[in-house]
Amino acid sequence: MPLEALPILQGYLWRLLPLLGLFALWLWLTPRSQAGMRVLILLLAFVCTRDMMTPSGIWTVGGEPPLRFHANPWVMAALGTGSLALLGLLARGLPTCWQWVVGFKGNRTAGIALGIAAGCLIGLPIRLHLGLELAPLPWLLGFATLALAGNALEEVLFRGMLQGLLEQHTSAWRAALGSACAFAACHGYLALVLTDLGWPVMLFTFVEGLVCAAVRLKWGTWPAAAAHGSAILLIGAPLA
Repeated sequence: MPLEALPILQGYLWRLLPLLGLFALWLWLTPRSQAGMRVLILLLAFVCTRDMMTPSGIWTVGGEPPLRFHANPWVMAALGTGSLALLGLLARGLPTCWQWVVGFKGNRTAGIALGIAAGCLIGLPIRLHLGLELAPLPWLLGFATLALAGNALEEVLFRGMLQGLLEQHTSAWRAALGSACAFAACHGYLALVLTDLGWPVMLFTFVEGLVCAAVRLKWGTWPAAAAHGSAILLIGAPLA
């Protein structure tokens, strides 16, 4: 990894580690029987992890284009690799929460294809509005790692664990709507405090959450992750 990527990652981790340490302690102190509370802790920890990217300079939200990421591809690749590692830790270390992460329902190939199509439905209109100019290939590869792996982690939490947990207590469609509402609400700090974008971000994330929830309902968590990752991959652009 080039040395210029290290200060960005070190600054991000320096901000994040105290919070993650407290969340890890909170999770450990929460009994395994309280699976719903454990899912809530994981969601809050993820929101802090994601939103800390803003003051760390890893991304900016707002302006033209509306979503811009750090120009160093190694920063993007490192964050994506970290997301994959966290997915492995969740699968291995929290089986009581992971049990609701239904990976696939029905044909896997069809599910992934439909997920990508749904992601294009979300992201392609924005990409066309912004223009079709491509970023350099190294950055695209690093960003693809983050977009796919990072949003897979987010989908596992919101659509896999939360939506799956809600399905144990209510109808599948009500659970899907609940996960979409939670997804949009958990972007509130980003929309209203970290930026001044307000309702457009809330509306976009609610629609995106609904689409991903519907994909998860029909095809499973990994197709929903393909939808989310494809949308962000289309929308994201490098910071100059």
